[in-house]
Parts: sequence; C-alpha cells; structure tokens
Amino acid sequence: MKKQTKLTIILGAVLAVLLAAVAVVLIFFPPQTDSGDKNITFTVVYADKTEKEYEISTDAEYLGQAVYEEGLVSEEEYKTGYYLTIDGVTTNYDENQSWWCIKQGGEMTNYGMNELPIKDGDEFEAVYTIG
Repeated sequence: MKKQTKLTIILGAVLAVLLAAVAVVLIFFPPQTDSGDKNITFTVVYADKTEKEYEISTDAEYLGQAVYEEGLVSEEEYKTGYYLTIDGVTTNYDENQSWWCIKQGGEMTNYGMNELPIKDGDEFEAVYTIG
C-alpha cells in the first residue's frame, strides 16, 4: 500500500513539473504574429451541430480581437479573455458542463483566443462542447 501511494505522489509530481515546463515555454516563447491585413474564416458550431461561417477581414494580430471587432463576442469577454458567449450563444459549465472549444485547422488550440495569433488564410472553429 505504501509503495502505491509513493508511486502516485511521484507520478503527480512529475506531471506537475511537465505542466509547469509547458506553461513556461508558452509564456516566454509565444507564437509569432503577422501584422497587416488578413482574411480568416471563423466557424461557430452550435449545440445542435449546425454551423455558421464568418469570413473576417482584419488587421488584428490575435483571434480574440478579430472576433470582437466582428461583433461575435462582448467587449467585457474580450477584455477578460474569458469567453462564455459567442455569436449570442452562452455556455454554462455549472449547468450542463458546456464550454467553447476553440480549434484551428480542425485541432484544439493550445492558446486562448486573446493569445492565438492569426495569419492570412487561417481557419478557426468555436465548437459548443458538453463535457
């Protein structure tokens, strides 16, 4: 029993160190941004799996600013970087474990929308997710 507890503690400590290392890399070596005009696609996938695609022309360097300027999120959410409502649809994790999963090129991103750099031609999705 003691060996199993020690092993659990060691594995937990290793996992914590790895997560901290990833966080340090993301903070000190963020992805590069592109300045100038860009055209991106932002698709909202709703709870019922219907989709609405937005073609956004912007000079923003990060996705959060681009979707804010497009009117898809509120100023308050843009300022805080904590997005519960996108395109008028609100998630509620406490009620049904719903949240917005942000994807780029079909893959879940490692950054929040305010830290996610955009390049001309990028394709993003905000997918209403439960669980």
